[in-house]
Amino acid sequence: MDLQVKARLRWRLSLLCRACLSVSEIKRIVEDKLAEEKEFSYNSHRLNYFFHSYNNFGITERAIEVPLIRYYLEQADYRNVLEIGNVTNHYYDYYRQSFIGKNKTTVDKFEPGYGVINADIAEYGPGVKFDFIYSISTFEHMDSDLGRNPDYVEGSSRLISVAADNIKYVSDVLLQNGGKFVITAPLGYTPEWDLTFYSDDLERCNCSKLRRYLLKRKKELTWEQIDVEEGRTASLDPHLPYREYLSILEFDK
Repeated sequence: MDLQVKARLRWRLSLLCRACLSVSEIKRIVEDKLAEEKEFSYNSHRLNYFFHSYNNFGITERAIEVPLIRYYLEQADYRNVLEIGNVTNHYYDYYRQSFIGKNKTTVDKFEPGYGVINADIAEYGPGVKFDFIYSISTFEHMDSDLGRNPDYVEGSSRLISVAADNIKYVSDVLLQNGGKFVITAPLGYTPEWDLTFYSDDLERCNCSKLRRYLLKRKKELTWEQIDVEEGRTASLDPHLPYREYLSILEFDK
């Protein structure tokens, strides 16, 4: 997305805010802009874009991350689910049917919330294993986080990054045999995550399969799946309001 497009988006949003439009009115405007492109394709499956007033007016990565995780939740009869990072609790209505019959645990190091366990995932040891584990835009914050992470110590990780260490811990210790672990995170936000996503260190996880997927923003509100190798040229610019690439890691144990 070029700078002119970003500027137009910020201008439009500022107008919407000044006009005090309701969420439903903003949603209608966004849907009008989407026109025929109300879905995106992921591994040959058509998924609807997601709209919500919390942290997403259809223009952040949430527009595709949230439906991607619901897609995975509905692929198997998972019973014991772990979320790393408190995200889906903010979209309860959207996930209401997806969590029926499932025992869901949410672990978040910092964010308080009803039923949220505030703990570092690297130190979380519940004594049980999970058949589905997922995380939405959380692992990219586990290293320096552009200087925002007060607990980060450069060179402290055993693998290429703290995120990679935590991925290995989750895969080896918390994921049960036959289970699935899915991570979504933007490329081009932190250098540590970009290196982690492509690193061979991930092959050291105790899993039978590792798959990498990549989606790219093709217009201001729409995305398309592309070849994973194209993300290696993603530009690092933390000042951009929204990312151009979304990475997905999928582990089968």
